[in-house]
Amino acid sequence: MKLFKKTNKLFALTVLIPTFCAFFYFSFWASDIYISESSFVVRSPNNQAALSGMGAVLQNVGFSRSQDDSYTVREYMTSRNALSQLEQKLPLREFYNKGDIFSRFAPFGIGESNEEFFRYFRHKESVSLDSVSGITTLRIRAFDAEAAQQINMELLQQGETLINRLNERARHDTIAFAEQAVQEATTRVEETANALTQYRINNVVFDVQAQSEVQLALISKLQSELINIQTQLDQVRSISPANPQVKTLKAREASIQEEMQKQIQQVLGGGDSTANQTAEYQRLVLDNTLAQQQLTSAMTTLHNTKNEAERQQLYLEVIEQPSKPDFAVEPYRLYNILATLIIGLMLYGILTLLLASIKEHKN
Repeated sequence: MKLFKKTNKLFALTVLIPTFCAFFYFSFWASDIYISESSFVVRSPNNQAALSGMGAVLQNVGFSRSQDDSYTVREYMTSRNALSQLEQKLPLREFYNKGDIFSRFAPFGIGESNEEFFRYFRHKESVSLDSVSGITTLRIRAFDAEAAQQINMELLQQGETLINRLNERARHDTIAFAEQAVQEATTRVEETANALTQYRINNVVFDVQAQSEVQLALISKLQSELINIQTQLDQVRSISPANPQVKTLKAREASIQEEMQKQIQQVLGGGDSTANQTAEYQRLVLDNTLAQQQLTSAMTTLHNTKNEAERQQLYLEVIEQPSKPDFAVEPYRLYNILATLIIGLMLYGILTLLLASIKEHKN
C-alpha cells in the first residue's frame, strides 16, 4: 500500500504534473510564433561553375552562382553589425517584448544588454545555404507576422547593400590600379621623350640615322666623282703628260679625297662620330618606343577596366520575397505536450525500476 502511494506520488511528479503544466502552457499561455521566409542567390556573370537542380535552371536564364560570396552574405546577416543596423531601422526590442514570459526578451527587465539581445536574436534568425544549388534561405521568427516580414525584408536589403559595397570596392581598386599604371607609363614616355630631345639639342641633330644616310650618300657621290677625276687624269696623262689640265685634275683629286676622309671620319671615327651617336641615339629611340607601347597598353587596359566596371560583378537576386505568414507555425503545441508526456513516462518507468531494485536490495 505504501509502495502504491509512493508510486502514485512519483507518477504525479514525473508524468501528471509536467504534462498538465505543458498542456496549460502550450494551450493557453505560449505565444504564437510566425515565421517569415525568403530565399536568394548571389550570382556573378564571370563564374561559370557547374550546377545542378535549381542552380542549373538559374544558369540557363543568365544566373551563375557565387558561393563564396553567399557565405559572406550569410555571415554578415548573422553578425552584430547587421543587428545594429536593424535596430536603427526597426524597433526590434519592442517586437520581441510582446511574447509570453518564457519567450520574450529580458522578462522582468533582466539581461537587457546588447550582448544578451544578440544571443536572443540569433535563436530567432536562421540563414541556411544549399551548397548544391547555391540558394540561401532566410527565416525570421517573431511574435507578429508583419514584424517578421519587416525584419526579413530589411535583412535582405542589408545583404544587397553589402554586395553593392563589395562591388564598389572592387571597382575602385581595379580602376585605381589601372589609372596608376597609365600614370606611370605617361611619366616614362615624358622622361624618354625629354632625354631624346635633350640629346638632339646637345648634338645638334634631329635624326642620326637619316643624317648618317645623307653622309654615306655624300661619301658614295664623292667616291664616284673621284673615280671620274682619276679616269680623266689617266687619259690626259696618256695623251699629253705636260697638259695644264693635269695640275687642275690633281688638285681636284686631292680636294675630293680630303673631303671623303673628313666625311668618313665623321661617320666611323671615335668621339662624336655618327657611328657612336647612332648607338646612343637608337637606345634612346628604343626606350621612347617601348614607353609609348607601354602607355598604349596601359590605356587600353584602363578602357577595358572601366567598361568592365560598368557591369556589376555580383548580384543578390531574390528568388522568393519575404513572406507574411497567415498563421503561426510555432510553437508545436501538440508535439510538445506529447513529448512531455512520453518523457515523463520514460522517467517514471526508470525511477520505478530503480526504487524497486533498492527495496529488493534492502529486503
